[in-house]
Formats: sequence, structure tokens, C-alpha cells
Amino acid sequence: MSANKIPEWVLHCLDQYGNCACGRTITKKLGKDTLLEELEAAGYPCELEILADQKDKSQFPKEGTYIITLKNRQILFEMR
Repeated sequence: MSANKIPEWVLHCLDQYGNCACGRTITKKLGKDTLLEELEAAGYPCELEILADQKDKSQFPKEGTYIITLKNRQILFEMR
């Protein structure tokens, strides 16, 4: 994965389900803002939610779940 490239499997999950558990590695490597900007540039306007233990106050919690969700799921239905 290059510095500014979203893996194909992430886009496939977004196409199929409207969300994707993209993981800490991708989110940390690209950065939260860059990840969302790259997705939007590819036609996938998304939101990022990080679910983690409230005790872990780090920017990228190791035990967190990183979920990107399409802002407008109507995009999925228009593509089918």
C-alpha cells in the first residue's frame, strides 16, 4: 500500500456493505484526515469511528476497532 492509496478490499467492503473495519494499521499509516480525504476523492465520502476502551486515550488505540462508514448509503443503491 502506498502512502496515499486505499487498499482495494476496503473499497470493496464499502461497495458491498456501506462500511468497513479498516483497522489501526491503515488508519495510523495514512492518518485520520488523509484517510477520509482519500476516500472522498475516490468517491466514497465516509465517517471514521474508533471504538476503544475509555481508559486508552491515545490517538490510535491498539485495542480499538476502526470503522469507516459511507455518509450516504444511497450511493450503494444508485450503483446497483
